[in-house]
Amino acid sequence: MCTRRTSGFGSNTSMRIVTRRPSSLGVSRKTEAAVSRLNLMSPMAENNLLLLGKDYPTYGVFDSFPVGERSAAAISVGSDVDSPSQRFKEDPLVPNEDALSVVDTDDWAGFAVADAHYGPESSHMLVERLHRIWLQIRPTDLQHFAQMFEFLRNGEPQLTRSETTLLAVAYDRASRTGFGLSIGDSSFVVVGQNQPPLTVNQRDMRFANADDRHSLARPRGFEFRAEPGDLLLTFTDGIDECHYRTPETSIQPADIAAVASGAGYDPLATVT
Repeated sequence: MCTRRTSGFGSNTSMRIVTRRPSSLGVSRKTEAAVSRLNLMSPMAENNLLLLGKDYPTYGVFDSFPVGERSAAAISVGSDVDSPSQRFKEDPLVPNEDALSVVDTDDWAGFAVADAHYGPESSHMLVERLHRIWLQIRPTDLQHFAQMFEFLRNGEPQLTRSETTLLAVAYDRASRTGFGLSIGDSSFVVVGQNQPPLTVNQRDMRFANADDRHSLARPRGFEFRAEPGDLLLTFTDGIDECHYRTPETSIQPADIAAVASGAGYDPLATVT
């Protein structure tokens, strides 16, 4: 997700670049990204969006959407049907196991991405539940946010071995400050104009699942500040590991900065 005049939150998107680096962040492995900007005007867009990977299973198709007046989101299963990541897929009929949520209001914004393995159940359930909570309750601080995470679990034994990363961020427009929680290797990045992109969250190799409260009880918390004109970028590891397990030939911070600058720091143009 990108947000202008807010700070950036990035969760890695599983995207694969096959031939060249893109002119935007919409590349060819599965992609979940969201962008937000305070002065992006999209009056016809809804102010919230939930995208579930099971609804976007077609290789080679990249879908992007405006969200509210300031944000945008994108999702794709990618185009590389032979990616080594296929060994983590549980069902060949559901190759996109990721999910994302965006809520964009006058007072605050919330962004979440999840990258599942061995089935979509964990990412879809956790992000969908978080999205529904956000539509009713705004997280007030990092501790309150952590309590929300614990309540995301389903409580029933999971029928699959699905597990997921989960990255969620809340941003307060009045104070220009925000906070977030991270489980796994997704990324939250603040992209400031004429500044190198700053990765805010600390990534790890842990995973959560929908029936294990303990897996949701110890996320890594972080806080940040964003200045006017900044983009908030949230993505799964398909962005910075679009060449699977080879970040040095994948999208680098300099590429993100170039894409954002070339798009005029416009959220929708940045992810499409």
